[in-house]
Amino acid sequence: MSGKREFYELSQDTKWVEDTKRAYVTIESMGARVRLLKEDDVLEVLDGAIDMHAHAFPDPLIDTGWDQVQVTKAATDAGMAGVVFKAHTFPSAATVPFVNQAVEAYAGETGKKPARAYGGIVLNYFCGGLHPDSVEMAARLGAKVVWLPSHDSAHHMRIIGDPGGIELLGPDDKPVPALYDIFEIVAANNMVLDPCHAGTKQRFIVIEEAKKVGVRNFILTHPNWNVTKMTLEQQVEISRLGAYIGLFAYGDIPNFNNPNCDPLYLLECIKTVGPDHCVIASDLGTVINVPPVEGLKLFVRILLASGLSKADIRKMCVDNPKRLLGLS
Repeated sequence: MSGKREFYELSQDTKWVEDTKRAYVTIESMGARVRLLKEDDVLEVLDGAIDMHAHAFPDPLIDTGWDQVQVTKAATDAGMAGVVFKAHTFPSAATVPFVNQAVEAYAGETGKKPARAYGGIVLNYFCGGLHPDSVEMAARLGAKVVWLPSHDSAHHMRIIGDPGGIELLGPDDKPVPALYDIFEIVAANNMVLDPCHAGTKQRFIVIEEAKKVGVRNFILTHPNWNVTKMTLEQQVEISRLGAYIGLFAYGDIPNFNNPNCDPLYLLECIKTVGPDHCVIASDLGTVINVPPVEGLKLFVRILLASGLSKADIRKMCVDNPKRLLGLS
């Protein structure tokens, strides 16, 4: 048979044409800045930094690839000041004292200043849900952060299409009674409150009501990630209530199991909300992605290559986390 064979050119579809333009414009626009970037520039930014949101073994709900000691040693090697560990299934406040013992010994052997591990509690069913006694116990252990439910959040369940979950608001759109008891414990111990995998309405109401009880420190877990997505205008508004916007490597930089985010939108968020109201962190630790400290280095490198100043990046990974944790 004779005749010309016809081939469908997928690369000429509008979707892929536009994505190709975006990719090459990004690469070419960063060229000069990237050539001048050195590892020392990244480490200078991370000097004294705190990763406000990292995952590590043990936490059987997710495939963590590195344990808390390994991650905190890596933070020590990078000159960071600390790592806040979030565990979906147990209070990380109970494990970090042992992590700090091991890391202090490591720092003594290597002549480095030890990074410090910090913990908290996520109020999933594993920890009793919205149980004030669980929060009080975590506070006695030195917990720095109280995360409201993550994977057990009713909002999370609704997004993925599963029934049930822990509701934060009653039919009157007020926080359920147990939350007010939790707010009081958080306020009394100057801990950080994170609405975690809550919906937008829930986040606004929880923060407004917690402030009335005396809670002073708030951060939002990845408001650019699918399950907790907020508009840019909503992020600006909630930051004016005093909440730091959590911009995390896992949720804002495309990776294996979160490939659909737009890192250029991340830059728009920082520009619009302002570095004074943002915190960058890794939210890494799963085995299929880079380790948390390496992810944070990559995050800083991307921001530097995108034209952000070292001072602004340090606000988001040094100054603001220390302020949140009461360390500044």
